[in-house]
Amino acid sequence: MQLREELLLLRDLLQQADNKIGSLLQTLERPDGQSTAASAYETIYSLNTAEEIFKGKRPTGVIFEDGTREDLPTWKKVFEAILKHCNQNPQTHQALMDLRGKLLGRNRVLLGSEKGQMRSPIKIDRALYAESHYDTQTLLKILTGRILTAAGYDYSRIRIAVQNG
Repeated sequence: MQLREELLLLRDLLQQADNKIGSLLQTLERPDGQSTAASAYETIYSLNTAEEIFKGKRPTGVIFEDGTREDLPTWKKVFEAILKHCNQNPQTHQALMDLRGKLLGRNRVLLGSEKGQMRSPIKIDRALYAESHYDTQTLLKILTGRILTAAGYDYSRIRIAVQNG
């Protein structure tokens, strides 16, 4: 068990180093010179980082692949922003619409055309709702592993900023 924890810590440290280098490169590449680098009080992780890294941490924002940042205070808002961003692409929009009623949790539909069977629905688009009544780790696992992957959406360059401490 100790080896697993050390490997997770090593992966976390490598991810932090990768994120810092990525932030520096993005700052250099942006034509307007604005930085999307992390503030002193936050750390930035890739969305494809293991979900357990985010457990117990508070999000401060999402940085999309084009460098735009949305400051978001809760995991539900992060979930919503990423799904809405995914929904903007016509191909993934159609894929999300096709997935309605087909992605199921134990008791509830994860994506549906109506919010009736959901405990905490989030409206993504007209006739497109997502269930968000889950803890952080489960919510992110559902987002990446069940919804975005099934929709064919590449989330590997999306980054999440979380508060330190």
